Amino acid sequence: MSPHVSRRLAAGLTSATAVLALSSCAFLPIPGRGGPPPEDRDAGPVQETEEEEAPAGADGDFRVGEIPAESVSFDEEVPEPESDDPVTQVENAVSVQVQEFAHTIDDSITTTCDDFDSTIDTTTTCTSTFKGESIPFDIDVTGGEYIFNYEMIPTEGLVANREKVEEQTRWISENESVYCTMDEWQMVPVDQTVEDITCYAEGEDTEYEVSFSIYGSISVSPII
Repeated sequence: MSPHVSRRLAAGLTSATAVLALSSCAFLPIPGRGGPPPEDRDAGPVQETEEEEAPAGADGDFRVGEIPAESVSFDEEVPEPESDDPVTQVENAVSVQVQEFAHTIDDSITTTCDDFDSTIDTTTTCTSTFKGESIPFDIDVTGGEYIFNYEMIPTEGLVANREKVEEQTRWISENESVYCTMDEWQMVPVDQTVEDITCYAEGEDTEYEVSFSIYGSISVSPII
């Protein structure tokens, strides 16, 4: 099954979202993230030493930052406006999911969903525009008169934040100077290794592969 986030909506109360929770609830009214040392002339012949080569592919600029004390996570609460309209609530929830995955809050995000009837089982589509990328979602709705459930399924992946990937690389490598082969904001597949992203720590031969969970947890692992 494609990675997805499920939610439930019911009549009469206010919506709520839990960061990194598998499911959460929301509610509707009824009915409706310097130079070489001097040559020692008295010493014997100087042996030439081979320069340590950077791993193949590490041809970008290493970026220096503080090594995090723990694995990178996103603890901020993304604003989710309340609404009585089922379509608007789904749009808001999709926007929250996109920002949580990217570990950033961006007021410029927009999400639009096709209209749907929340009282019947149906599928609709949504599109988020975030950091210059269009992110499509399929929304599987299990309808009900007062309560309906839905699953948000990103069909082409989600947008990842390079800054956070490199922070995680610093943490796993214990090295302040790292480099990842990705754009500042890049669409990535979910729950699988991202083939076109490799990370490096300066002065090391090790290469690191990257993957993301549906909730934006970043895994950086040495390639053995």
